[in-house]
Amino acid sequence: MYAKRVFATALGAMLCAAALAGDGVTVRILNDTPDALSVTIFDRNVQPAQAVVSSEVINGNASLSVSVTADASGRGHLSWTATTVDRDMRRCGHKDKPGVNDGDTIRVHANRTCPGR
Repeated sequence: MYAKRVFATALGAMLCAAALAGDGVTVRILNDTPDALSVTIFDRNVQPAQAVVSSEVINGNASLSVSVTADASGRGHLSWTATTVDRDMRRCGHKDKPGVNDGDTIRVHANRTCPGR
């Protein structure tokens, strides 16, 4: 009887982990600047990495929600790039964000000189 309980518990834990890994992780992408930004978000838990948002304009202090693939621990891994929409004052930003939890807020900004300028 004890062996059946252990087996059932282990099976339940594996199914729960598989369910978590199969679900997406939904995060809020927040433009934490007053400037409109063109943002691209990459899902890094899939190989090769895939863009889940491509050149989406997010107005200043606005946000949008995106889903990325969860890994075996139920966490997402994304990276982002951002460029100001105003071409006269072009600024860029980027970051890699591993270990993202469902419901997290990812702050994006463009506060550096763009490469090649």
